[in-house]
Amino acid sequence: MHHKLSANLPLTLQTSKRNFEKNLFSIKPLATALVTIVALGAMSNSHAEMLFTDTSLSVLYGDDYELVEDGELTTITLEHASTHTWGGVFFFVDRHQGASDSENNKYKETYGEFAPKFKLQTFDDSLIKQVNLAGQYEFGSNSTGFSQDNYLVGIGADLNVPIPGMKYASASLYHAFNDNTDDDQQITLTYGWEKNNIVVDGYVDYSFNNDDLKDQLHINPQIKYNLQDVLGIDNRLEVGMEYSYWKNKYGSDKTQNAPSALVKLHF
Repeated sequence: MHHKLSANLPLTLQTSKRNFEKNLFSIKPLATALVTIVALGAMSNSHAEMLFTDTSLSVLYGDDYELVEDGELTTITLEHASTHTWGGVFFFVDRHQGASDSENNKYKETYGEFAPKFKLQTFDDSLIKQVNLAGQYEFGSNSTGFSQDNYLVGIGADLNVPIPGMKYASASLYHAFNDNTDDDQQITLTYGWEKNNIVVDGYVDYSFNNDDLKDQLHINPQIKYNLQDVLGIDNRLEVGMEYSYWKNKYGSDKTQNAPSALVKLHF
């Protein structure tokens, strides 16, 4: 499951009108940064090639999530990742549904991220394979009335990690222009490893320097087995689990330790 920032941040943690208005003034430098990212993409080689693409649909279920009714949450995720000679794109949308409360109302939420990266420099025979200009747009709303539009801009690096089976690894540092809280910084690590049909991938997020909220650490690996060869089918079908460790979830005092069952179909 994704969910890096505050897609269902409790209303008690939302900031005052003063802080919200303060964030509105961050839009101008943010817009400039986003225009720069788009311009770099537009200036890319017209003969740019797609090097890799993957789209998947997954379903997760767990019953030990913090700040959710009875801890129960079902998530359907549409996810896309692609790499190109100019950089790459990662995009996903989560649809969450919780258990019914005492009034038979179900918690519902939609949350997504769109994260392009643009290649700045490549290196040969180095731990750092490529340096990127990185952007990220986070959006979401839920049945409590909360909504958000967060924008992140930063620098990232694709890494050569000398581990057999390592498919990819990256590290990025962002400045986050947050919609409902003060701005902060975020470090994101991503990784993917596969061997003998066993797949381990995921991310680590660390958000810090937010005057409104506590620093957050979210470690979110998925451990899966690819059944494609066993079943003799054309598409990858992975089954396994996801584990979510989230210290100070949404900047609160809550720490989440939540395993979920997972089924993931690639197209």
